[in-house]
Amino acid sequence: MNDKLEKTLKELIPYIIVTGILFLLLPIFMGKSAGFMTYLIELVAFPLTALGCGIVYKIKKKRNNLFLCLIAPIFYALSALLYGMWRASWYTVLIYIAAYFLCGYLGQILGDILPIGKKGSAKSEQQSKPAERQRRVSAEEKPAKPHRTNTEEKTARPARRVNVEEISDVDDFVAQDPEKDNELDTSTTDDDIEAILQSIHNRKQQ
Repeated sequence: MNDKLEKTLKELIPYIIVTGILFLLLPIFMGKSAGFMTYLIELVAFPLTALGCGIVYKIKKKRNNLFLCLIAPIFYALSALLYGMWRASWYTVLIYIAAYFLCGYLGQILGDILPIGKKGSAKSEQQSKPAERQRRVSAEEKPAKPHRTNTEEKTARPARRVNVEEISDVDDFVAQDPEKDNELDTSTTDDDIEAILQSIHNRKQQ
């Protein structure tokens, strides 16, 4: 079974139960001949049931569902078969089936028009707006941390001055720029300086 259809049927279970109980049990009180209870049930109770289910469904789910409109006609057709109402006037049964379908659809339209349920949603929206605005302002006020690459981190480090006293033989140490014998490039790291000193020491031992 399709997941969407299965989800829709699960949503309709409460309405199926209520409609089925009313449409299958109320005809017991109608009697064999058409009387006051027959008209009361078929013209008042059944239409109000279909209408009420449509209104409640639309308020809760915020969408239309044609399957909901079929619940009342199907159960009325079952009750007509069980209690023999179709024998007296089958065309009347068809008229009621169409009328109950329209009642279910009309209930969903009224659920969209009526202000019931809209006050709560409007209040929740009003409560959520200040919190969302506050989060947005706090996010704007919070300064973003700049992303620094490895090259920028190396450049940001202060240049290290080479202590001439660390090198016993100054003639062994030759900088790239003769005018800057005591200061290396800003991109030179501590590891590079230690490697230079180690190479000078090794050269001296040789």
